[in-house]
Amino acid sequence: MNKLGQYLQERKIEYYPDHEIKPYLTMGIGGKVRFIVVVHRLSQLKELLSFIAAGGHPFVLLGGGSNVVFDGAFTPLPVIINRTSEIVKCEGAHIVKVDSGVLNKDFLTWAIENRVGGMDFLAGIPGAIGGAAAVNAGAFGQSISTALEKAEIFIPGSGEIKTVDKDYFRFQYRDSVFKFGSEVILEVYLSYTDEDSAEIREKVKEKLRYRNENHPQWNANVHTAGCFFKNPIIHDKRGSAGKIIESAGFKGRTYRQLEVSARHANFIINKGGSTFADILDLEQQITRTVQEKKGIILEREVIYISPEGKKY
Repeated sequence: MNKLGQYLQERKIEYYPDHEIKPYLTMGIGGKVRFIVVVHRLSQLKELLSFIAAGGHPFVLLGGGSNVVFDGAFTPLPVIINRTSEIVKCEGAHIVKVDSGVLNKDFLTWAIENRVGGMDFLAGIPGAIGGAAAVNAGAFGQSISTALEKAEIFIPGSGEIKTVDKDYFRFQYRDSVFKFGSEVILEVYLSYTDEDSAEIREKVKEKLRYRNENHPQWNANVHTAGCFFKNPIIHDKRGSAGKIIESAGFKGRTYRQLEVSARHANFIINKGGSTFADILDLEQQITRTVQEKKGIILEREVIYISPEGKKY
């Protein structure tokens, strides 16, 4: 870790030793980590990952910090905050190349300005494009797996950087090999359709209106990871985890400093000061009650990260 600190200093990379991870997570739950490292350029990220891999050190990489909760114990690892931001249209094809650190909302703003259609389903989904690809994020009947053509990735074990096609992801509902794996998505190639900017803007506004009316409002006082549980299969159809949790009596219920949203029961809100133990307790209460009352087993969508950097 001393060598890493020296490396970061020499290259003038933004970093903070022994720092709280909470400010970088939309849920705001987690303890201190050895290093917060903020990277803004893809070339810088590649070099940093290669340096860390050469030393055989584990690390954690985050984009927008949504869908993630850290253990409250000290994490003696570097946590890389991916702020890479380049978006480029590929010539001769309806393909756009997007750095994995680009936030979904920023990508949609760019898509509107550049007449890139077919991405409006991302409206209101927090986080970054890399994370969206890793968990196969989606809404309104669409998901990023339908648009993704290929990706450039980094493999920590070998230090190799290579390009893979969409089959490599082994996409499933809210899942891919990257969700709990160690490989890193560097940039993605997404197919798009030509569409008028005004049409895209209206589609995005329509989806945001729906979310604003039915989901908790994201602001400085609402700390949530997004949908906490996956929508389960019931009688061969995808049901609503929110409605199931509501029917089990949890909608609007508080537990310590946590609240099951009164707007949508699949959102758990940290009202401030909540701990990892609190979220574990509430998760267990919800899953146990739903199984007892409804006979349904809920599967968590939010990713937990252990002090050793393990995602589960």
